[in-house]
Amino acid sequence: MHNAQWKIAKSTFMCGSCASNFKAGQSYVSVLFDRVAGFERQDYCVNCFQDKPPASVFSFWKAVVADTDEHEAPRPALDVASVLDFFRRLEGEQEPQKIAFRYVLALMLTRKKVLRLQGGTGQDALVFTEGRGGERHAVIQPPLDESEISAVSEELGRLLGLRPAPTAPAEVAPVEVGRGLPATPA
Repeated sequence: MHNAQWKIAKSTFMCGSCASNFKAGQSYVSVLFDRVAGFERQDYCVNCFQDKPPASVFSFWKAVVADTDEHEAPRPALDVASVLDFFRRLEGEQEPQKIAFRYVLALMLTRKKVLRLQGGTGQDALVFTEGRGGERHAVIQPPLDESEISAVSEELGRLLGLRPAPTAPAEVAPVEVGRGLPATPA
């Protein structure tokens, strides 16, 4: 995972179909495609997404451009349900980038109190449960150093259109299974 390049475009705040610019307060849909080179993001106005939905979508979420002052770039509000859906869709993926994304998403969703850390499996994986419904998720803990976690967090922030990144490096330091966590059967 060292020196990994995370290449996901941030929102352009422009429709990928009709090329209209999004304005403060406007809803739009961000679409994630799983390409050979990695994830690719494209935004669509709601009408274009409904009229001509793109093919081969990995995940998508609806966002709203937040009101900003005239010197600040627009930013969308986070849709936690869509982030949880993205996290679920990454389950079982074996590519290092997707494993890293899922791990950082689990940490982010824990901060948002959507997931709760239950412990470790003893096999470099952590077990999280959903706050509502209690669904269990085993999440591989990739061997990322602080700079790699920061890079993943920044790319997820760009991917999801967040500023600042969803988590700061100091807040997502890798959790070591077996240190203060009860071992939980898988």
